[in-house]
Amino acid sequence: MRIWRGYHGSRSENITMVHAKPNFPGAIEQPSHSGPWDYLQKVPLVLYGPKRINAAGAPLTRPAGLVDVFPTAGELLDVDLPDRTGTVLGDALEEGAPQGPPKLMVSIVWDGAGRNVLERWPDRWPNLARLEREGTSYLNASIGSSPSITPATHSTLGTGAYPRSHGATAIRYRKADGTVGEAFWAGNPSFLKMTTFADITDQAYGNQSRVGIVAWKSWHLGMLGHGTLTPGGDADHAAIIGKSEGDIGANQSFYLTPPYLPGLTGLAEHAESLDRSDGEADGEWLGHDPLEQHDNPAWVEYETDVLLKLLDEEGYGQDAVPDLLFTNYKMTDIVGHEYTMDSPEMAEVLEAQDDALGAIVDYLDREVGDYVLLVTADHGHVPSAGRSGGWAVGNGRVIEDIDEHFEVPDGQSLVIDSGSTGLYFDFELMEEMSVTVPDVAEYLNGYTIRDNFGGGGPLPEGYEGRGDDPVFAATFARKQMPEIMECAFGSTRPPRGTDA
Repeated sequence: MRIWRGYHGSRSENITMVHAKPNFPGAIEQPSHSGPWDYLQKVPLVLYGPKRINAAGAPLTRPAGLVDVFPTAGELLDVDLPDRTGTVLGDALEEGAPQGPPKLMVSIVWDGAGRNVLERWPDRWPNLARLEREGTSYLNASIGSSPSITPATHSTLGTGAYPRSHGATAIRYRKADGTVGEAFWAGNPSFLKMTTFADITDQAYGNQSRVGIVAWKSWHLGMLGHGTLTPGGDADHAAIIGKSEGDIGANQSFYLTPPYLPGLTGLAEHAESLDRSDGEADGEWLGHDPLEQHDNPAWVEYETDVLLKLLDEEGYGQDAVPDLLFTNYKMTDIVGHEYTMDSPEMAEVLEAQDDALGAIVDYLDREVGDYVLLVTADHGHVPSAGRSGGWAVGNGRVIEDIDEHFEVPDGQSLVIDSGSTGLYFDFELMEEMSVTVPDVAEYLNGYTIRDNFGGGGPLPEGYEGRGDDPVFAATFARKQMPEIMECAFGSTRPPRGTDA
């Protein structure tokens, strides 16, 4: 079901690989996180607003999803949005709320900080825990589609639909000319096939709403929208943070980066403070250079500086026209890839993001008053292999073994590109060699840990005796999807509301 929702007929990979739990794509030291399993799908979904959102006291256990944000935003902002996939989170809305919309709605995504990450470090997010008590939290919220990957899920949040409809299936996708490209390449939102609630809200209020995003990748633009690409739309604020202090921008053909943000200082001071936090000025944080990657509290603090600067300078939430701001804190995701979710780095970065959340709430209470805050995540993360026993499935080896199995001539490959959960094929070569996608799927359904390890030596410690274990739970050609759905649900389309 989640795989079906994540499939787009012309853009998705040609073969889907569903990793057997707890196996994962990537390397032992650098895991990836794409799949349909609950530990990757379950995310926090918390709504908070002193005048607008119910204080539930404890998390609600009923199912909910990122698709529900779209209609809920329409209800809050008093905008007539099209009926798509989700339903209004009515139990979150305060019956005695003031007339009209709130002055500001802020949506915060903690990248990669799904429920399994929060449960792994339960004492590191007291501010979010307070919002869960004093607002409304959905304990069983799900992203709802697979691959569980950043461009797809941010676009689901923004559009209220799944990748099957909005087209943002993954980081890599098949383009109309048959080549494979990257989602939102060069910050171009034309990749997204549906309008977002920000697109529609801005136009509903005559482009008088302030709308903006502070983020780390163009992959996050799916929750914001199309900017000037929307017919009659204007240039929304966009601050995409780069690899160094002051490296802040966006594609100015569609968005506007306010001139006071490029060159903004403060990162070096945050890095120096982080360096000294262990009592030594040695240029390191937990053995890493604080400026080398976006994987530490210094970058969290710098992003918060950028966000609060934008809010303050542009006057978000200062009049009766509702404004919208979106942000993605990427650091938890980077840490999960670089050090795993079980690392001390994850604990400290999660705590830093929670501190930032507290600072944002303080600002909103002080400067805005009438606001709604949404906090969620775009996916969970993969436990360390040492804890889970999962096998890291290297795509490079998978591709080599496919070519060897089907006796592809040296210098050629049946695979032109790959993603974390699938492969893109060279159909001309496949036809020439009389190989079909189901042929490859059949081969991979028998693919084992021993095959993926390669060589004749002993398996790594901890995997002895597991050489015959399957790497994948299932592998299938995309054109087999209708048959699979018919078998599972008695229809080529699943029942509405099913999440499995």
